[in-house]
Amino acid sequence: MSKKAKLYLLILINLMAWGYVGYRIYGALQGDDDVTLETANKSIQKIDEVKKDDSIVLSLNYSDPFLKGGNFAKEHKQTTSSIKNTTSTPIVKQATKTPSVVNSPALDIKYVGLVKNNDKGTQTAMLSINGKSYFANQKEVIEGFTVVEISKDFVKLKKGKENLLINK
Repeated sequence: MSKKAKLYLLILINLMAWGYVGYRIYGALQGDDDVTLETANKSIQKIDEVKKDDSIVLSLNYSDPFLKGGNFAKEHKQTTSSIKNTTSTPIVKQATKTPSVVNSPALDIKYVGLVKNNDKGTQTAMLSINGKSYFANQKEVIEGFTVVEISKDFVKLKKGKENLLINK
């Protein structure tokens, strides 16, 4: 084959390849027709709900971990469809006074991630405290907590004499 014949053959193959690519792009841009679903007229039968009175017998003869030495010796029967008290006499419990203690609100602290600056050699921890996000450097105070140590696996916080270790 001569050089000219080879050139024309390559041009023809190239045009066919680019024509196929163009056809595929055109087809993709046009989109597919909406798919029509065949709907069959089927009757739907309603399932009748049958109320069933299931009874559960609880054997409460174990010692209660919160009552010192107390245990439950009676068997209680309870139906799941409606709560019924099987004992006819009401149970009266006497309230005991407990000393009131002021609790601080619970904190939800999560160690989200670590940002490292290799040029300056600094590390910044990303913390989430009660849903708020913070960027904390070492020795910085956030929400009353001082950041003592930052590593890739944990952050050590200190509040007063209390030390917290938050794992990732």
